[in-house]
Amino acid sequence: MPSATPWTHGSERAEAADAHEHFYPQGAQFMTETPLAGLRVLAMEQAVALPFATRHLADLGAEVIRVQSHKRGIQSLAEIDLTRNKRQLAIDLATEGGPEAFRRVAASCDIVAHNYTPRVVRQFGIDYASIRAVKPDIIYVSLTGFGTTGPWGERPLFGPGAEAVAGHNELIGDESGWAGRPGTIVYADSMCGLNTTFAMLAAIDEHQRTGRGQHIDISLYETAVSNLGPVMAARGMGVQPRRFGNADLTFALHGVFTCAGTDRHVAIAVRAGQEAALREALGVAEVDEAAVSAALCDRDASATATLLQGHGIAATVVADASDLATDPHLWERGYFGIAERTLPGIAGHYPHEGPAWGHGPGVALEESRPVGTDTRAILAELGGYTDAEIDALYESGAAGTVPAPPIATHPADHQTRIDRGELSRVDAEHDGWRALAARAEGAR
Repeated sequence: MPSATPWTHGSERAEAADAHEHFYPQGAQFMTETPLAGLRVLAMEQAVALPFATRHLADLGAEVIRVQSHKRGIQSLAEIDLTRNKRQLAIDLATEGGPEAFRRVAASCDIVAHNYTPRVVRQFGIDYASIRAVKPDIIYVSLTGFGTTGPWGERPLFGPGAEAVAGHNELIGDESGWAGRPGTIVYADSMCGLNTTFAMLAAIDEHQRTGRGQHIDISLYETAVSNLGPVMAARGMGVQPRRFGNADLTFALHGVFTCAGTDRHVAIAVRAGQEAALREALGVAEVDEAAVSAALCDRDASATATLLQGHGIAATVVADASDLATDPHLWERGYFGIAERTLPGIAGHYPHEGPAWGHGPGVALEESRPVGTDTRAILAELGGYTDAEIDALYESGAAGTVPAPPIATHPADHQTRIDRGELSRVDAEHDGWRALAARAEGAR
């Protein structure tokens, strides 16, 4: 019978970043265990789905090695979140020596994962069969658009396309308008990433019990369709749901209503039997969209949500990122973690999204490293390369390192992003979270 904790190699991270001790000192009760310490994951990842999945393993203590080409490597604000707590290996698979370096490192890993098309991994000899040949008990993850088999198996797909082809967009928006889409470009990616994390944890458990590896074949398409269970069940009886915007016909009133200020709204859900409570709270005679809209147009959204909650009615502000970063509820529950960034242009301490299970302050958050930062060390430690052999890989372009470029923070860059519709605004003062972090610290 294999050991209950078979992962004996790899280095463990420090227990908690010094920044956490500054913002959450004595008395804070958070998870400090790293149950996946010693597990090693080699992830050739791009975009969001797989980086999101492996980030959870890293937060749980696994040694996650992110593989990407130094010839395409970039550093972005989005990657700061997705690549925290990960080592960086830069290999160019299109250069002779690159695929062999990947396989040699893979032989020292417990999980190998990728989110490229089946054709790409076959082309470079890093598919499941090739990796299993060097590591028979490997847990191998193929996170693809449509799966590795079937008539669409070789087609590429990204999150927005997955939401569309899986039927999500057709159910979003007003009936008389265009089909909509989820409010984030990574909805399908995030859902697929969480499914992948779950699958990897199950495979780890199986390996602990049996010593056997396996091939996890998971797709953006299928995990997106899996979120539409009730819709598919209804369709099995010939029923086709329609779009009806923010309404929900099972409620007496359900919608989003504009309040005072720029882009300030409140979402309200009134159950049958709560009509009198709504009338009393807002002073309206009728419980309908027109009456409630008129009553709320000059009111503060946050105060309105609090008022309605006091009457037992589910109501929340339609929050933006600024609201979330300064939400006292999230801070007092210890959701956020604090990471120190040293990248040019953004040095300092910043809040980071915590793990999906909470306990943000108890999870060590190491900042995202530049592409290829750990290439030499990984090739030597895990690939068994000599210094001379590593130098040769660098000279040929099969391996490399990319210095960290400055992150764009100049006002002119911000205005360009606003002009093209990428940003709604840029706040000159944006560190209100610090007062909440201090308050949460005091409460402990």
